[in-house]
Amino acid sequence: MVKMVFICLQSIMNLVSIITPCYNAEKYLQQTYQSVSSQEHQKWEWIIVDDCSNDSSFAILQQFAKNDSRIKVFKNDKNSGAAITRNRCLEEANGDYVAFLDVDDLWAKEKLKKQIEFAQAKKAIFTYHDYQLIDPQGVFIKNQLCPKSLVAKDLLKFNPFATSSILIQRQLIESHSIRFKKHLRRRQDYLFWYEAIEACGKAYGMNDILSSYRLIGGDSLSANKKKMALIQWKLYRKEFKLSLFSSLYYFCFYAIHGLKKYFLK
Repeated sequence: MVKMVFICLQSIMNLVSIITPCYNAEKYLQQTYQSVSSQEHQKWEWIIVDDCSNDSSFAILQQFAKNDSRIKVFKNDKNSGAAITRNRCLEEANGDYVAFLDVDDLWAKEKLKKQIEFAQAKKAIFTYHDYQLIDPQGVFIKNQLCPKSLVAKDLLKFNPFATSSILIQRQLIESHSIRFKKHLRRRQDYLFWYEAIEACGKAYGMNDILSSYRLIGGDSLSANKKKMALIQWKLYRKEFKLSLFSSLYYFCFYAIHGLKKYFLK
């Protein structure tokens, strides 16, 4: 695969396409909207696709769009899942950069400004940053610190990213036709990050906490962790097509990282 070359853009001129899939998120939308609208970097478009919510999410989003022309709201014809919904967001994007924001997460007001400046300074195509965990009510749980850089194979050992921490030059995504895998119900984002980093060669991390990841429902339950471990194993074998030995090798790192997160929480 041909590696992508960094394209230098003046940070103040960069249009950022903010990508958000939405499903039954009425209780969080106002907070998420505030974290977007208060960004110090104001040259953005917020692309939100509602996946046939059965609460008032779509009506709330329509009101946001009515008040701010930078907000573009769409709705799927039927409930389609996260991968198809995110892909539709990408099809509507026009920015120099794509930033990912889950509908229940929050950004610090300086997030886009600092991250674009960091990407320019590093000549980086793919960047991410530290983040904090919060509970459903927004109460702080702990900080999550990320490595300063990594290559695609590092993701086989662990995934340090929160979706809402990632910023990628859109040309990378389009030139390599990178999309979320529709056949996967879980971890589509993980494969997307892997393909993007493989295409550009390296991702760079900021040691700055610029987003909040909201833990909801079963995110921290042991039953969910077992399910995620099984999904990870299937990804090694079916998506990455690793041998049994290589799968065991990387799964050991995955398990150790998971145990460290559990005991250090």
